Amino acid sequence: MYKTYDQIVAEMQADMTASGSAATDWNDGSQIQTMVQVTSRALYTQWYMLELLVELFFVSSCEGPFLDLRVNERGIYRNQGTASTGPITFSRTTPSPVGTDIPAGTTFSTLDGTVQVTTTADTPLQSGWTTGTATVNCTTVGVAGNLVAGTPLQIVGPTPSGLQTIEVGAGGLTGGVDEESDDALRARYLYAIQNPVDGGTPADYQVWADSVNGVTNASVFPLARGNGTVDIVISDGGIPPDSLVEQVQSVISANAPIGADAQVFAPTANPVDITMTVTPATGYTFATVQTSVQQSLQNYISSIPIGGVVRVAAIQDAAFRTTGVLDCSISAPTANITLSEESMATLGNVDITQGS
Repeated sequence: MYKTYDQIVAEMQADMTASGSAATDWNDGSQIQTMVQVTSRALYTQWYMLELLVELFFVSSCEGPFLDLRVNERGIYRNQGTASTGPITFSRTTPSPVGTDIPAGTTFSTLDGTVQVTTTADTPLQSGWTTGTATVNCTTVGVAGNLVAGTPLQIVGPTPSGLQTIEVGAGGLTGGVDEESDDALRARYLYAIQNPVDGGTPADYQVWADSVNGVTNASVFPLARGNGTVDIVISDGGIPPDSLVEQVQSVISANAPIGADAQVFAPTANPVDITMTVTPATGYTFATVQTSVQQSLQNYISSIPIGGVVRVAAIQDAAFRTTGVLDCSISAPTANITLSEESMATLGNVDITQGS
């Protein structure tokens, strides 16, 4: 048990007295008290370091880079997360009298500046343009970069001529995954060592799939297509891109037993249509709140695991917790939705009307 400096001083004084010491002057500044205090400080430092060593040694208590060092010993590494990507659109109310060039690397941000994205290629817009599209990557990894379609954006730096409205395009920005947290990494490590590789058990496939950066959820289905087969369904918080499915398939194929028919799939999309009424709080416009609520709904839907349950109460709670919402009511769905074991909830049609 950790000891404080004062405890060590008191114990040393008691030990000296019990050992027959004739010292009686324990006042600060006395020779014997000064010797006790100097020695206690040294012992306190050593005690603290020993306590810290124990704390940093065990996976259950170490954190950050110390946790990385411990799990790395077993060949397990923290997933670094991924950045979102997708389209943004530009529009004008009238045809542009001149062409507009948007160079690769042009930076845009959300109106509050919390999320920034950059274009991945040069985007020339010819004279007379009214709409245009560019592909962007988020500048940082994480789910914060997963923005719903219609999210307004602003340019960072010099503005190319002719741009009036900039927003996230159809389909939104997707694929952003947070860096693996200490708790998630610790849980994955413990699962791996408690389920050592054993010739292709379901736990083996779970460990292999979870080790791939970008995978947030994986479900394993032994004998899915008959004897000798196993299906692995993965998600990155949504329906994953083919590139991630192929990456996991490569890892699975390299580790699976000879002769095993192991295939990796994206989950089947189960669109969830939502209809609700939202009343904005004072100082907020309905248009702003509408986009924010849709983002909150997307964040909730993305948090539901493969084969999970979409809860009506959670949908309403997600809307209520959105900044700028005074009141809301939901009319669809009317009951919880239990997903099939290989399906993933996605945000379907969202109809948000303004309440009074």
